[in-house]
Amino acid sequence: MIGIMINEIFSSLDGEANWYGQGGRCTFIRFAGCNLSCSYCDTEYALKLSDGKEMSIEEIIKEVNKYDNKRITITGGEPLLQRGGLKELTKKLWHTGYQVSVETNGSLKLDGYGVVSWVVDFKLPSSGQYDQMKEVIFNRLTASDFVKFVIEDRNDFDTAVQRRNYFIANGCAAKFAFSPITGKLEPKQLLKWMQESEVDGILNIQIHKFFGLK
Repeated sequence: MIGIMINEIFSSLDGEANWYGQGGRCTFIRFAGCNLSCSYCDTEYALKLSDGKEMSIEEIIKEVNKYDNKRITITGGEPLLQRGGLKELTKKLWHTGYQVSVETNGSLKLDGYGVVSWVVDFKLPSSGQYDQMKEVIFNRLTASDFVKFVIEDRNDFDTAVQRRNYFIANGCAAKFAFSPITGKLEPKQLLKWMQESEVDGILNIQIHKFFGLK
């Protein structure tokens, strides 16, 4: 029996850019444990495996079934640190009729079964984790996937635009989301940069935070 260290399971709004769009109801499964330490991390309570409770696939499905949501977002922490459990869970969710999106940090090879969409962070210089990114992961993303850039300053933005263009030139078919760090960069400023550069991407605002939700 595979056990997965789970930090929390809850229902909320899908607050960020993804294949489903923003604003819909979604059940979140947060894996515990992460291999990176980003400067802007807003889930420090889930960075260690010990921040989770070990649950079987059956226990997770039972908890998920309590919510009337067919959309599932698996997040972290970093789900791919528990690769075997993640693959078995996404397989079970797929066969149970759920639509699954997985959020991951761009440093580990993607591996899942029946995942509708991958949302892959590309860590920019301000994160302190820029050198951990595996560019080949991004080049292989498909039209149902997203690349998310979390941006603190102009250097981050310019780097994001450069990486976006590079990924597209090397086969990436994903959509691109540009997200300002709350308290560090005003959304209006990021929008201005996007308009001036004419970059084809989505201004990604965490709308769930407007309602005090996770």
